[in-house]
Amino acid sequence: MKETFVKKFWEEEKTLFYLHFQDDMAVRQIEVNSNGKVFLSEEFPIKGDSILYDQPLQDLDLQENDFISEQEFEDVWSNR
Repeated sequence: MKETFVKKFWEEEKTLFYLHFQDDMAVRQIEVNSNGKVFLSEEFPIKGDSILYDQPLQDLDLQENDFISEQEFEDVWSNR
């Protein structure tokens, strides 16, 4: 299983997204904005207006610096 971790700021939503992909599909997601943090997973894919990303990894317009380590993702995920 291929594990990929992404950190991306979307200007139009003024939200920082952390995404954990397994085999190119998102399994966990963290959204950080002025309202706080939202944690989503396969078990809990919807919270309020937030929905777990449901498109393949390659559909994202990612740059090399958007990829992060598993440790960086886990540090944010565990800081609830």
